[in-house]
Amino acid sequence: MKLTDEDLLPNESVVLKKNANAVIGVTESGLTKFAFGKWMWVIGMKGKEAIGGKLYLTNYRLIFKSHRLNRLRGKFSIFLPTVTEVEDTSFLMTRKVSIRTKWTKFDFVMWGISDFIKKAESERANLSEDKITELRKIAIENFDKCGEGLQVFGGLENINKVFL
Repeated sequence: MKLTDEDLLPNESVVLKKNANAVIGVTESGLTKFAFGKWMWVIGMKGKEAIGGKLYLTNYRLIFKSHRLNRLRGKFSIFLPTVTEVEDTSFLMTRKVSIRTKWTKFDFVMWGISDFIKKAESERANLSEDKITELRKIAIENFDKCGEGLQVFGGLENINKVFL
């Protein structure tokens, strides 16, 4: 779950590190129904599951890296130039931030959302057209560092099936 220098692109630096849960749709992710999911509606997450890990804000992107105790494991990136909105979407006791791009929305549960939003918006504002052009080239040349996405971990998925 720890981000290493090998995870970073050239000239990339970590600005902020947060414990976070990536909120995913259970069926869209190829998982079976969560065994204890019938009460998730109470916290605004009906049909969803929170994948624990860390969310890193860098000068180029957001990187989510899951920890080992999840049914989904892995790493994914959201490049800051693709972000159209960063919004506090907390519901009742669940502290949640939504990251919107032209194509999709990512939700993360975390504490300290207002500070996170300020820093994310600041890093987005620092990306000039020249830096974005450079970032495109860097990302293409280092595609393997962008993340493989979240993959189903069979061991915990099988345990969940037992509880169903």
